[in-house]
Amino acid sequence: MIGRWGLRPPRTPRTPPAIAILTIAAIFLFGACTEAPLKVAPSRDAEAGTKLARDAGAILLQFAAYDYGLAGALSSAKARTVTPARYGVVARGAANTISAYSAGVVGAAVDRAGPIRDKLVTLADGLTDLGRDAQSYADAVDPAAFARVISHVTAGWQRLRDLSTALPRDDVLESAIARGTSFVVTASAATKHTVTVGPYTTVADAEQALKAIGSPQNAALTRTAPFVVRLGPYPDADAAAQVVAKLASQGIVSLVSQDQSYTFARSGPVPDAELWREPSRVLESAPAARRIALSDDGTWILTGSDGGQAALFDPADTLRALPQSFAGMSALAFSDDARFFALGGQTLTFLTAPAGQVVGTPMRFNNVATQLLFVPTTRLFVATSKGPTGEPSGGAGVIGGRAPDGVPLGDPFPIVTPAAGAQVAVTDAGDVLVGTTSGGGYDVEIFRPGRDGALRALARIPGAGRALTVDRAGKTVAAITDQGTYRVSLADAKTVTRLASPVREIAFGTDATLYLLDQTSLTSFAPDGSRRWTTTFTDGRRLAVGRRAVVVDGVDRLIAIAPSDGAIEELGAGGTVQDVVVSRDGKTVGVVVDARRAVLFTLP
Repeated sequence: MIGRWGLRPPRTPRTPPAIAILTIAAIFLFGACTEAPLKVAPSRDAEAGTKLARDAGAILLQFAAYDYGLAGALSSAKARTVTPARYGVVARGAANTISAYSAGVVGAAVDRAGPIRDKLVTLADGLTDLGRDAQSYADAVDPAAFARVISHVTAGWQRLRDLSTALPRDDVLESAIARGTSFVVTASAATKHTVTVGPYTTVADAEQALKAIGSPQNAALTRTAPFVVRLGPYPDADAAAQVVAKLASQGIVSLVSQDQSYTFARSGPVPDAELWREPSRVLESAPAARRIALSDDGTWILTGSDGGQAALFDPADTLRALPQSFAGMSALAFSDDARFFALGGQTLTFLTAPAGQVVGTPMRFNNVATQLLFVPTTRLFVATSKGPTGEPSGGAGVIGGRAPDGVPLGDPFPIVTPAAGAQVAVTDAGDVLVGTTSGGGYDVEIFRPGRDGALRALARIPGAGRALTVDRAGKTVAAITDQGTYRVSLADAKTVTRLASPVREIAFGTDATLYLLDQTSLTSFAPDGSRRWTTTFTDGRRLAVGRRAVVVDGVDRLIAIAPSDGAIEELGAGGTVQDVVVSRDGKTVGVVVDARRAVLFTLP
């Protein structure tokens, strides 16, 4: 090449530095080996898995507890049992719950895919089978159906465990699984063979056939049509066939039938918390029982009949005494330490526990006792009675008092009242409040036994008095008169607040909540007098209050009502309720059922 200044060598291209070459190569290699980022699709698995798992756990836990109770009843256990009829009621309700649950799973599984969805569907299918067999048992009381229920529950817990492995750890769910599987219920099936002879036209013909057979000890004759004789059971078909052959040689036609028999067993902890709606104790009482009393801690039980027969049971459910009083028993009560109790009608007697030995001096009235209470702290029995006729012309009423051992007390006892009698209420401090009607008004007075020789006035309420109650702290009084239901704060006894029209019954809870029972409703008032809630039912007849308010609705429905919101839970009384009480500690409900059983419940 010829340049301006002459010849020069040709231009040589510059060699790139080594590091530049390496950088370019690395970039090229990274680009060749790295795929473009993928857009991650959202999960399509069921999103409500934890909630649905908890719901399934609640269903299975209920069945596990009630299976425990029914297995106990079918194996002749004495405590924490559930009758087949009551189990049927619960099973029908649970079957409806399962139907709703299955619908919820279907909704959660639509357009979803994944392990949670699959395990939920499997669990729901198993619960559907459980509900179907539970309904079958409720309808026919078939032991085979109950055996299938037990099997479904066991399988249900395993499916729920499988589901829990696909979910984030949930302590509530794990607790339900651990609790439910601790209640162990088993069913054992055995085949029995029975030989049936007959049928015969009349029971006399069947009896003649029984004699011809030789009247074996394993024979039973039916007294209603079809009239047959049944022999057995026999351990196997061959043994039964031998009996058939022997009878045939005598000219007697028979046949072998094969049936399944079931035995049920239970073990593990007692599901007290889950079975609180069911009886914790059931005792056969004296005949024609109408009234019941409980010791302060709910362990001692006393029942009484109109005929004057009483029955005393200790905490181990042992019948300790059968004291006989006069006919027309209207009142029962224990002392605070359960060492003494009082009972009677027009005459009250005082007795020792457990011997039932009469002590002290009886309290005699001109009419039946309308109230009998034990006063804590100052420790005495106090009782009220109307005059002989309840009318002014017939004579005055009276309030009597006795020491726990029946020893008469001094002033102010006996307290004379108007002929219509008085109402009394007591506080934890040992004060006695007395309500009497005079001059169109209801006077509330107070005294402390052992300190006060006379009554002092507290408040005057409009109308003729029907009922009186006071909270345990002695701060608030409530009363029913013919003009309304009233509340009085003793800090300002001149201010009387009308809460409602006259109601059927009133009572304070252990937390000073006031409950008003009317025919179709129960209303709760807070300690400051504000209304909390009202819940409704059909026919409220009796009210007792402890940890919850307990109402006899109609003649055979016993309900417990939550203090927070008025939610109703039905208790398994299992018959006609004659009386209801709650122990002073608020934990135990006692009822008389079918005039022959004392049935107790433990409130949560």
